[in-house]
Amino acid sequence: MPKLIPTAMTNFKMIIENNYAFVDKTRFLKVYEESGTTVSMFLRPRRFGKTMFTELLMYYYDIALKEEADRLFKGKYIASHPTPLKNSYYVLKFDFSGIKTDNNELLESFSRRVIKGAANFAKRYPNLVPPEIMQKAAQNPDQTITQIVFDFYDNRSRFSSPESVITHFLGALGIVMSDKLMVIVDEYDNFTNDILNRDPGKFREIDRKGGELSAFFQTLRAENQDHLIGKIYVTGVLPITMDTTISGFVSENLTSDPQFNEMAGFTDDEVLDLLKQTVDFDKCPFSPEVLREEMKKRYDGYRFADNAENTVYNATMCLNFIRDLQKKYQAIPKFKIFADANIDYDKLSGYFMLMSEQDRKALIEDLNGKKPVSSNIGMAVKLTAEHETLSYSEGATVLYHLGFLTMMSEEEKKRTPNCSLNVEYLTIPNEYFRDLFSRFLLAGSPAALRAIENIKDLGMMAVSNDISVLSDMLCRIAGGFTQTDVSREGENQIALTVYTAISVAVGGSFDLTKEYAIKHNGQFVFEDGLTEEEYEDVPDDESDTKNKGSGDPVPEKSPEDAEAAREFEEFVKGSLMPGANDLDTLRGRADLVAINTNPKGPSYIFEFKYKRNTRTSEMTKDKVREALYNRAVKQLNFYVADDYLKTVPDLRKYVIMYTYGEFFIEEII
Repeated sequence: MPKLIPTAMTNFKMIIENNYAFVDKTRFLKVYEESGTTVSMFLRPRRFGKTMFTELLMYYYDIALKEEADRLFKGKYIASHPTPLKNSYYVLKFDFSGIKTDNNELLESFSRRVIKGAANFAKRYPNLVPPEIMQKAAQNPDQTITQIVFDFYDNRSRFSSPESVITHFLGALGIVMSDKLMVIVDEYDNFTNDILNRDPGKFREIDRKGGELSAFFQTLRAENQDHLIGKIYVTGVLPITMDTTISGFVSENLTSDPQFNEMAGFTDDEVLDLLKQTVDFDKCPFSPEVLREEMKKRYDGYRFADNAENTVYNATMCLNFIRDLQKKYQAIPKFKIFADANIDYDKLSGYFMLMSEQDRKALIEDLNGKKPVSSNIGMAVKLTAEHETLSYSEGATVLYHLGFLTMMSEEEKKRTPNCSLNVEYLTIPNEYFRDLFSRFLLAGSPAALRAIENIKDLGMMAVSNDISVLSDMLCRIAGGFTQTDVSREGENQIALTVYTAISVAVGGSFDLTKEYAIKHNGQFVFEDGLTEEEYEDVPDDESDTKNKGSGDPVPEKSPEDAEAAREFEEFVKGSLMPGANDLDTLRGRADLVAINTNPKGPSYIFEFKYKRNTRTSEMTKDKVREALYNRAVKQLNFYVADDYLKTVPDLRKYVIMYTYGEFFIEEII
């Protein structure tokens, strides 16, 4: 019988005892112990399984949970590979997720989470509860020890801050133990991230106040140095709050250590095992391998160490995919980017607004495919009263820690223009976030975005090659492209619109790739089959009109047009491979390739051409259209000889042109 899906569940005991699927990460308990770290920080994006690992730590190391641990870990990796420190600590665990962030409730809510951690510890170790609390317990035999401890510390006249609570509690424990206490802090920055995303001014106010939150962490560190606390393990998402919330908290960062790369998130093998645990393949027509490949496109691609051997999948997204599959085994779950990604979209928008306008614009342009995004992931990221905005590198680093970007592999560096193997670059990890960025980039073209969100029938492309559906959509949103001044930017906007439309409408039916890198004989090529002369055969609007004396007079180029042209020239110069010329920058990459994952339908390759609406004679317009069309046809014929594309059984070639306010789409036979 297939196991249950543990969506939104992190209780290790409940998962094991109630037939929920479990991905065995217990091998990392051994890796963690052998690393010898005393104070550890582990950062990962949300929904990767950080909290689940803190559960494993608690059950494996807590003295009071030894009997349960032996039972729950039975059959797991760690059961046959035990370590010397197994069940040898008194574990004190704090969970700082879900803290209220209103001004008057933040410290109160934080204190209550500290008290809850102390109360849960007392439940397992009543003999270690301070004597004055035990006296109250004797006076109130009807109350649990957990409630007694909570009520004792939930007294603001005696304990006015989180630091005063933890100082009193640890002070009592110090009498009976030395280096035997292990402290786990889960989601240390959950509440500050929420404040940072919604209200940067309020976040800076926390920094101005200082002290009250950081004092709690400084107390933990001091007790570690005084040999009361033997180990501290902290999880979170962003490094941006470290200087504010845990100022002075020195730790060993496991985040980018390659041996911990796969500790959170799922590997290829783990996804395959998860599918076999949870899917009834007597009812499901798709093999585990087919389902894994679909999940890989959508949710894989994360690399958290520069030399990590494997990438990992977003764990929660994988579980949600399987949950949806179980509802309807006859169809692969549709890729619902617009329906499901509002929270991520709002977070992306919010964090982009933390950057200066100049750096935000530069990063967005680079993410649109023009340049690799360089970053220093190990850098300190600050946002304080004195440092009010994030720089380009800081913004990219924040998006990396949030899971919107990931480290680029050496193979990706080799096929990306102007990349050095010795530099750390970031890239969009998978289809889910590529579509999220596409939605963000198209937000500046409301007509295009609305048309995409309203499309219901682009799936016909995969069934009957009814390309008219796409053609009709482009015609409906033609007005959204008329204001673009630079040709290359116009082509990018059309390609982005078509890419987003197909991915939203047909979901898993296509494997979509923008700027598909061409390979011939195993080597990436930076050419497109055109000669230098063929790049010069498009008439210049202004000179042609002036020479022929036809059409309306051509106005002088506006300052805005001149600036756009200058920026485009700088883009070309800045994007070159070593030894390449200007034309090479725009070559060797098909604009959009859509490989149909349903073997019964066609696949597509699109080449886009754009010419903005200028005051030009009809004769010149016809020449421009003809030249652009001929160029696109020759490029398509060159691209389809790609090592992989030439093996695709039913690959349809299409030219899409937007010239002088009109769309043109045609299949090339």
